[in-house]
Formats: sequence, C-alpha cells, structure tokens
Amino acid sequence: MNQAVPQTHKKQPQRWPLAGLLLLFLLLTACIGGGDAAEEAAPEAAVQTTATLRCSESCQAYGQCGLTTDGRTVILARSFSAGLRDHDVLMASDSGVTILTQEAHIIQEVTGVQSNLTFYYVQPAEGGFSNWVAGSCVELSAP
Repeated sequence: MNQAVPQTHKKQPQRWPLAGLLLLFLLLTACIGGGDAAEEAAPEAAVQTTATLRCSESCQAYGQCGLTTDGRTVILARSFSAGLRDHDVLMASDSGVTILTQEAHIIQEVTGVQSNLTFYYVQPAEGGFSNWVAGSCVELSAP
C-alpha cells in the first residue's frame, strides 16, 4: 500500500534583511567614531580670529592691493587657493574679517630671494564667501 505522507516544509529564515541591518549598523558606527582626528590634525583651523584687511606698504610691495577706477582701496584675493597672482576677488580695504585658517608658503622674488609668507583664508565680517589673502594685507586684532 502506498500512502501519501504529508511533508512538513520548514520555512528557511530570510537572512538578507538581517545582513542588511548588520551592514547598516556597521556603517553608522564607522561614521560616528573618529571625529577628533580632524581637529588634532589641523588645530589652527579650529581657532577663529578677527582681523582687518589693510593696504599697507608691505601689502603694496607684494602687489596685493590698489585703487579701483572709482577711487576705492581694495585688497586682491583668490577664491580657490593661496597665491600672489591670478586674483579673482576684490575685498574692501579697512574691512573686518574672520580668519578661518592659514597656510605658510615659500615665495621667491624676482631677485631670487626666497622668504616665507603666510596666507589667510578669511570671511568678511558681514558674511559672504571666504577667500585667500596674503598675510601682508592682514592686520590681526589684539587678543
């Protein structure tokens, strides 16, 4: 006699959703940890200082400021990186700024003499876009 025996089918657990949740958990914990490393790598970027842009004699000597045709005194700045040429921004002289970060660069004069010059990444006190300015044009505020 042949008899049909019902087979009990056990449902296999779905492991893909569980693996997805585990992966999501690992990604979130990786994103949360290690936040202090950036602050330790660039501590000067964490300190914001106020300053004033000035068309001083040394700023003029580097060719970083001048007069517009309408008589305004301006500081030449760069939006994309620190440098003494290829400016693309004019900032008002005697205006307040916040220093966001700074970089020291070795520059070479036409005579071949090399020297260090600090460049500041500044934001106007009234807000707006940040730009790079030669340190010879920045007058730091007294602490």
